[in-house]
Amino acid sequence: MAAIRRLELPGVDVGGLPGVCDHIPTPLPEDIEAVDDIVRVLESSGLAVWALNVDPGPLNDPALDEARLRARGTALATLASRLGAALIVPCGAQRREPFVTEDADLSLLADRLTTLGGIAAEHDVRLLVEGLHHFRFCHTTARATALLDRVPAHAAGFVLDVSHVVAGGFDEVAFARAAADRTEHVHLRDAVDGDINLSLGRGRADFAGVVGALTAHGYTGHYVLELETHDVAEDEREQRAAEARDLVTPLLPRA
Repeated sequence: MAAIRRLELPGVDVGGLPGVCDHIPTPLPEDIEAVDDIVRVLESSGLAVWALNVDPGPLNDPALDEARLRARGTALATLASRLGAALIVPCGAQRREPFVTEDADLSLLADRLTTLGGIAAEHDVRLLVEGLHHFRFCHTTARATALLDRVPAHAAGFVLDVSHVVAGGFDEVAFARAAADRTEHVHLRDAVDGDINLSLGRGRADFAGVVGALTAHGYTGHYVLELETHDVAEDEREQRAAEARDLVTPLLPRA
């Protein structure tokens, strides 16, 4: 948090993704005092919390317990409400193969996103789905588009992560243009085919093209630097974050 303040960045996404970003525990503790401690730490940072990026379970898995999903969704929405944050969930399990069939999995995933969207709305929280993820069920632009076609816009918005689009070998500018009407949040990380973990400027992502495409469609949401990268030493992260900020800032319409 101190490093983020030094970089004069106004807000953050907070991760609850086991093995990736363990900023908050998954699942959340049942002890209300432990949750109060999470809120206290985040509020004392002086940073806005734009979103909680969490994984409530493999949403396209028929074996996922519905009661447990609802309980986790309620706990996460309650925390997001206290922080004034959106709630980001992933586009299915950490596997590309369907549990049943592609169509059945997409329909189940959409139904569960709609359920979570309703729970979030009850807490005045916006649900967002990171609808294209290189290592999850919706790993292609076709599946991401098919998912959005099944999820009502009132139930969930779309998170566009540039690195996942690039890593899949897709045209990130064309996809940004195609998904612009549903895009409500953007993650910026660089990538090459098959590798999502590169610092900005070290991959092939066309950030200027993506920002331009979204701006042309009236996008006014947040752009979030994702620095979960594998190409820098730990003691270089703050400097690389500053370089990423300086690379992106001139591209933004409000810069």
